[in-house]
Amino acid sequence: MKTKLLYALALVACALTILPPLWALFVSFSVQTDAGPGLGLENYRDVLSQEQFWAALWHSFLTATASTLVSIVLGSMAAFGMTRLGSRFDRLALAILAMRMIPSIVLVIPFYLFFRSTGLLDSVFGLTTTYLTFSLPFAIWMIQGFFAAIPETIDEAARLDGANSWTILWRIVLPIAAGPILTTAVLIFCFCWNEFLFALVLTDRNALTFLPLLMRYVPPQGPLYGQIFAGSTIYFIVPIVALALIRKQLGRGFVAGSVK
Repeated sequence: MKTKLLYALALVACALTILPPLWALFVSFSVQTDAGPGLGLENYRDVLSQEQFWAALWHSFLTATASTLVSIVLGSMAAFGMTRLGSRFDRLALAILAMRMIPSIVLVIPFYLFFRSTGLLDSVFGLTTTYLTFSLPFAIWMIQGFFAAIPETIDEAARLDGANSWTILWRIVLPIAAGPILTTAVLIFCFCWNEFLFALVLTDRNALTFLPLLMRYVPPQGPLYGQIFAGSTIYFIVPIVALALIRKQLGRGFVAGSVK
C-alpha cells in the first residue's frame, strides 16, 4: 500500500512538473487566424526574425561559457591545493560553500555602483565577473570532493617519477576526474544560462541576455505570450540538451563528490 501511494505521489509530482512547460509549448504554437484560434509557426518566425533575439542569445552563451571556463580552471587549482595541502583547509571549504549561499540581491547593488564607476556596466566582462560569485564557489566545492576521492598514492608515485604539482594536477588528477568535472561544468553553464537578476540590473543593450529581453515582450497593450513562450522554448533547448548529454554521468559525478 505504501509503495502504491509513493508511486501515485511521484506521478502527481511529475505531472505538476511537466504541465507548465507543455502548456508553454502549446501557447508558443497558438496563433489567431481568420477562422479563429489555431496552431502555427508565426510566433517562432517573429522571434527568429528579430536581431535583438540573436544578440541576447549570443550574450547569454558568451557569458555562461566564459564563467564556466574560468570557474573550472580556478576551481580545479583551488580544489587541488585544498585536498593536497592538509586537513586545515576543511573549514575553508565550508566558508567557500557559504559564499555560494549569499543571495544575489545582496550583491547586485554594490556591483552596479562599482561597474558604473569603472565603466564595466552593460558589458559582457562585467556580467561574467558577477556570475563568478556563485559559479566559482560551486566549482571549488564540487571539484574538491572529486579530488579528495582520488588516492594521494597516485601523487606520490608521480613525484617519484619527477612530476611536480602542476604536472600532477593537469596530466594526472584532472584526466581521472574528467567525467565529474564535466558534469560540474554543465551544471555551472546551466546556472549562468538561467541567471536573471544580475543580467536584468547590470545590462541594457550591449550585454543584454535573453531572460531580461523577455521583459520587452510586454508592451502597454498586453504581453505577447506567443512570442514569449516561443523564445523561451528555443532558449531552453540548450540546457535541456546539455543535461541530456550528461544524464548518465550526472549521478556518478555526485556520488564521486560525496566520497571522502
